[in-house]
This record gives sequence, structure tokens and C-alpha cells, in this order.
Amino acid sequence: MKTLKSKFLLPVLAIVFAITASAFTTVEASRVDDNTAIMGYIYQSAEDPCHEVTVPCSTTGSQTCFYSPGVVAKQLNGTACPLPLRRNP
Repeated sequence: MKTLKSKFLLPVLAIVFAITASAFTTVEASRVDDNTAIMGYIYQSAEDPCHEVTVPCSTTGSQTCFYSPGVVAKQLNGTACPLPLRRNP
């Protein structure tokens, strides 16, 4: 009976340890991707309303991400880019 319990308990503990370890490594990996270089779009003129640029921004964050001369925005469809990109300080 003791052997049966130990044969069952050891694999269960190994699985619990693996899940716990992977949960903590996932949190760190998501922080690395903040403010990476992504494609953004700025208004240049009526002929080029969504001009493509590379910016160190993200879609989440606490501050608006600026690109001189205007606010960087994410393009939602072929002709409009209404949502500003964000960045973390």
C-alpha cells in the first residue's frame, strides 16, 4: 500500500512543480515585450492619411506614444487610423 501511494504521489508532485514554475516564468516574459518597436501610423497629408512608421510603443500603457510631428495611431482599416498607440514610462 505504501509503494502504491509513493508511485502515485511522485508524478503528481512533479506536475504541480512544473505548472508552478511555468507560471512564474510567463510573468517575466510578458514584461520584456513592453515598448518594443512596432509599426505605427501618423497623419502626413490628405493623400497619405496613415503613413507607416516604426515606433517603440505598444497597444497598452499609461502614456500616449508620440512621433514627431504627430501622435502615432494604430491603423484599423485601409483608410483610417483612429486609435493612438500607448507606451509605458
